[in-house]
Amino acid sequence: MNQYIIELILGLITGAFLGITGIAPTSIILILLEYFKIGEYKSNLGAILLINLFPLTIGSVNEFYKTKNINYELGVILLVSVVIGSYLGSKIIVGTGFKLTIKQIKYITSLLGFIIFVLFLNSAYYEKN
Repeated sequence: MNQYIIELILGLITGAFLGITGIAPTSIILILLEYFKIGEYKSNLGAILLINLFPLTIGSVNEFYKTKNINYELGVILLVSVVIGSYLGSKIIVGTGFKLTIKQIKYITSLLGFIIFVLFLNSAYYEKN
C-alpha cells in the first residue's frame, strides 16, 4: 500500500514540475523509483515509456494554447523526430542492437542529466531579468 501512495505523490509532484518547467518528469520518476526500491530498473523504464504514450501535457498545452504560445511547426517536427529517435534508442537497450547493461544506462542518464543541469544553470545565470 505504501508503494502506491509513494507512486501517487511522486506523480503529482513531478507532474506539477512538468507544468512549471516543461521538462518531462520521467527522469525524476525513474531516479526516485530506484531510490525507493520500487520495481526493477528495466521494467520501471518501460513504465516510464508507457506514461509518455498518453498526453501528459494536455493541461499545460491547453493553457499555452489559450495564450497563443505554441509554435506548431516546431512542435510537429520535434514530435516526429522524437518518435523516431525513441524507437532507435529502445532498439539499443532491449531490441536487436547491442544491449546496454543497467549500469551503462544509468551512466548515460546521469551524464545527460548533468549536461542539462549545466546548460540550464548557465542560461539562468546570463538571463537579462
